[in-house]
Amino acid sequence: MNGFVSRLEKVGEENQLGGGVEKIKQQHALGKLTLRERIDLLADDGSFCEWGGLVRELKPSRISGEETPGSACDGVIMGVCRIGGREVAVYGTDFTVIAGTIGNQGAWKIADFVSWAGKMQIPLIALFDSAGERYTLKRGDVGYDGFTQAIRNHSLNSGLIPQIALVLGPCTGLLAYAASLCNFLIMNKKTGFLSLGAELDHFRAGGADRHMEASGQCDIIANNDTDAIRTAKTLLTFMPQNCWEKTTQLPCEDPVDRIEEELLDIMPEDPRHTYDVHDVIDLIVDDGDFFELKADYALHLVIGFARLSGETVGIVANNPDELSGVLEPDSSDKYDRFMSFLDAFNIPLITMVDTSGFVPGDKWEQKGILRHGAKLLHTYTRLTIPKITLQLRRSYGGGNIVMGARGMGPDIIIAWPTAEYAPTGAETVLQAVFNKELAKAKEEGNYDEVHDALLTKLQNQFSVMTCAKFWTNLYTSHIVINPKTSRSALVRALEQLRNKKFELPKNKRAIKPA
Repeated sequence: MNGFVSRLEKVGEENQLGGGVEKIKQQHALGKLTLRERIDLLADDGSFCEWGGLVRELKPSRISGEETPGSACDGVIMGVCRIGGREVAVYGTDFTVIAGTIGNQGAWKIADFVSWAGKMQIPLIALFDSAGERYTLKRGDVGYDGFTQAIRNHSLNSGLIPQIALVLGPCTGLLAYAASLCNFLIMNKKTGFLSLGAELDHFRAGGADRHMEASGQCDIIANNDTDAIRTAKTLLTFMPQNCWEKTTQLPCEDPVDRIEEELLDIMPEDPRHTYDVHDVIDLIVDDGDFFELKADYALHLVIGFARLSGETVGIVANNPDELSGVLEPDSSDKYDRFMSFLDAFNIPLITMVDTSGFVPGDKWEQKGILRHGAKLLHTYTRLTIPKITLQLRRSYGGGNIVMGARGMGPDIIIAWPTAEYAPTGAETVLQAVFNKELAKAKEEGNYDEVHDALLTKLQNQFSVMTCAKFWTNLYTSHIVINPKTSRSALVRALEQLRNKKFELPKNKRAIKPA
């Protein structure tokens, strides 16, 4: 066809090499896959349909005073593929092409493609490995305007389609904002770093560990590129295509009525002792498979995805093994964002409760613990998804209501017989209310006897076995179960809530507390 086909084939060959053989060798030497290798791992075999393969720099540019040739795809590879048979939009930056910097054409490619993914209502996965916006001596920051539009489109897609970011190399400047706007962030532990300023020590300020443990920005840390991509594919299975659909219920061979005797032994006899809530979760969910998020951030609150009888659920659980399962600003932010995602994409919420409440003290008041708690109340109240509370043990003070107390409108509250409802712990109430009796007992030499008798009386008063007798009591449960039947009780609750309809008051927008 007058040479056009041969020219097209030549461009295709150039694209496969990206920045060239030497650049590919350098990429591998850094322990990283090339972008095309990453996409090959991500996509079902032969399903990737590339967009914008002919794009090149429109004019030679000057970087550090040297001429640079036209770049393959202008450093951005994008297209649509199938992942597990589902259509997914994918784009990424190619570090072999001018260090993956975003030029003018590459920026507009991304902006247009992110918008298209939202219109088609399919999930979006972005792979970042880039030194940021491309700066030239003649034209300044050539990718700035286009990528600003891309950021806007990422924002407009919020809550419409699932968005997953993989930071597999440097991700700085405007790119860092794009990654942060995605719903979930997966980082390569060895090569990924995220920061606004490229001049920072990336392993100190922007590495995966720092963004997991300190900032809470990172959701999952991967050991390498292959691990990151495998994790992203698994994460995607817990999500629907868009906000108008529900997740697919998978076949489940794990018996729904499975009885777990081990659940009877997890709770310590002494309420002052702790246990790891992961042990409870693993014994209840399908095949013990719990996909945890932000595992090393605010350890006293556990969040993640699981399945019950094949249905995807989001789990939020206090962990008594860490800081007695208290709530504070970091755990509140972790909880709030996860709830918002679940509600946007029609995924039921299960809260597993054992908390002494919000941590008290002037230090925490100055850190805004009140407004963080208010955000949780605001978000939980406005959830339209099925909401199930599994009350394990303590449900004290403000922690009670943000974790799904009856007055907050959960659909079903299931309690173990060990559950307690109170404004604060029995020991605290004991010291405050019976201080005179305890002081007298101390003088008379029978302190332990009086202390234990009064404590037992309070614990019985706070127990669900007492509270549940009063249907109109704020602190109560709908169903009290034998802990070993927790799995079947939760599955049955989900079945009862499958056709839930709940409409919020008609207004333009709810305003979340500051």
